[in-house]
Amino acid sequence: MEKYDLVVSGGGIAGSIAARVAARNGLKTLLVERYKTPRNKPCSGIQFPYFEKLIGQRIPREKLCKNELSKVVMITPQNKVMKGRMKMLNFWRSTFDSWLNTLAIKDNVEFQDETSLVNFNRDQKGFKVKVSSSNEQKLVRTNYLIGADGMLSSVRRKLRPQDFKQKSLGTAVNYYFKGEGNLDPNTLYMFYDRDFCTLMFAWAYLKDDHWVIGTGANQKPMEYAERFFNHVKAKYDLRGRITKKEGFASTQNITVYLGAGNVLLAGDAAGLIDLYRGVGMDTAALSGRLAAKSILEAEEGGPLAIEVYQELMKKRIKKLEKNADKQVARYASNKTLESSLSGWNLLKGGLTMIVANQLNKILPTESLILLPT
Repeated sequence: MEKYDLVVSGGGIAGSIAARVAARNGLKTLLVERYKTPRNKPCSGIQFPYFEKLIGQRIPREKLCKNELSKVVMITPQNKVMKGRMKMLNFWRSTFDSWLNTLAIKDNVEFQDETSLVNFNRDQKGFKVKVSSSNEQKLVRTNYLIGADGMLSSVRRKLRPQDFKQKSLGTAVNYYFKGEGNLDPNTLYMFYDRDFCTLMFAWAYLKDDHWVIGTGANQKPMEYAERFFNHVKAKYDLRGRITKKEGFASTQNITVYLGAGNVLLAGDAAGLIDLYRGVGMDTAALSGRLAAKSILEAEEGGPLAIEVYQELMKKRIKKLEKNADKQVARYASNKTLESSLSGWNLLKGGLTMIVANQLNKILPTESLILLPT
């Protein structure tokens, strides 16, 4: 039975970064990904430049979309339009995550795609982990385990099955549209309106030659998606065709749970989802780094890995909880949503973003200010 210091389940952002940090610091690490890579993932694929510090690597231009996003248009429930400038990284998750997998391999991570973590059990020597591929099922041993396998995490389900419901608790839907219209290819359009999205803003932006037009809802998501698409089509005179409809539904409660003992959770698997900010890849990257760091500290004779991890994530979790309360309040109605998008509030937010962007250039990686604040 092969022995590892760490097994990581999930080859997305959190998992790849956690595996890479661990391997670079001498831990024998196995990273397993359920799907064949490059694999698709419904996700915005939009981040701010400080994201490269969290990755620990500059993103090659060829891994980004051909069109750059540098502007934002926000539309309120009363159709007020506010514009701003903001440099963003724009990429397809299939391309980006595969590149992260490659970086991990270069740093001596053993990577296996089309391989699922089926089960794990603790004994006196650590964990026995069963992994399954199309060719075989096998048992491996490990001292530590990181679940970075998304909102349908098999690792979290094993630890806390009560966190999963029979019914979907939220669904995101993207329409991919190929054609022309009166949309700017360098702009991210954000529609704040409960008639279009009950969870956060609805979105429209370009990736290479496809417009991504999407929304989310906790019930009847396809009705919201169709209504929003028809609105965008009419408003911006879209001409062309829908090439694909894609969605993702989660049955996991959006509650933070970082794991237990020597089993840690990172990214979406840990419930590190912030609908107020509308982005999560930076939190996933940060949690992957800190999960690996926690294991390394435990290996050096420190407290249990979970105790280190909880302390390192304390500040971020408090911010998540605060943002969750703010999101519930602002989305109580279109009236409260409109009020939250007042000129004064947006001015304060814009000034905070400017200051945070400057600070992020000098702050250490683990102290970065995640945007928007």
